[in-house]
Amino acid sequence: MLLSRRSLLRSGALLAAAGSVGGALAPLGSRPGPAREFVLWGSSSAASALARDRPPGFPEVRIDVLLSRLLEVPGTSRAVSGDVSSQTLALRSREHPYKVLLGRGGLPAHGTVVVPTADGRAPSALVAEPGTVAGVRCTIRGVRGREGVVALHRVVPGAALAPGTGPQSWWRTALQEAHRGQVHLVWTGKNNIAEHWQVLADTRAIWAVEPERTVVMGHWHTWRDRRGTARWEHVRAVNAAYRHEYGQRFYDTMADLRDPRLWALPALRPHRIGSSAEDRRWLAQGLPPRSVVAADRAHLNALGNTVLAHGLARFLTGPAGLY
Repeated sequence: MLLSRRSLLRSGALLAAAGSVGGALAPLGSRPGPAREFVLWGSSSAASALARDRPPGFPEVRIDVLLSRLLEVPGTSRAVSGDVSSQTLALRSREHPYKVLLGRGGLPAHGTVVVPTADGRAPSALVAEPGTVAGVRCTIRGVRGREGVVALHRVVPGAALAPGTGPQSWWRTALQEAHRGQVHLVWTGKNNIAEHWQVLADTRAIWAVEPERTVVMGHWHTWRDRRGTARWEHVRAVNAAYRHEYGQRFYDTMADLRDPRLWALPALRPHRIGSSAEDRRWLAQGLPPRSVVAADRAHLNALGNTVLAHGLARFLTGPAGLY
């Protein structure tokens, strides 16, 4: 009997038998539908911010890159380091725009204009994100050192516009349409986890954009979130709510980081994840093993990203039923 790669991923056999970080053994075989691209939304963890933190000789591993290899579909990350859940929502949904106040100056014929927002919300200053104002293509980014202020850059010169200060002047994302029809992996809210009610509301609104193709990823406990801290309870509360609301489309990140079957990948086996005294101490405190966590104790390293990419592949081809 010929086994497809999808069936191997579902059974866990591929995870045990793979001979490399990517671990391709067999063609993916038939899928339940078209091979959709995927996109990761969120903050620094979803951006694989500490992918270069790795043991000697181990490669740099980004979650989106390795997951793309495992699923044999294109994938990318739209995550921005430092973003909170409301910023992820603004990039994902046109129904939750940045409320730009253009004022009398309006939108210039070309170039950049720096203006405030009505509610103080603004995107990161790290990335210029694509979108529109009054139908005109404009990128938006925050302005360093100026809270609630954004820089709008007109992509294509044209006639100056004066759309006023109401909804017609608000910036709306272009990413919703750019990624329509793809599989959406949402991993947001860790940076504002103390406002767990806001994280839940923002995630719900993100889910509503394309619920049939969206997965909500749970949060894992970092050292700051260890048992006995307020953040431990916040993470637990958010994950419990996610599990209840999203059912088979909830990905239990924490469970997979603590799964010895994933630690046993051939590429990971030499690193003996879970065997050191420090790993056992972290596991006893309800955390992932220390060896999959970066030096800052708040992000995954290349080993952790490898575990998570394989866990996601197993989940997406199994319980989620998306590949």
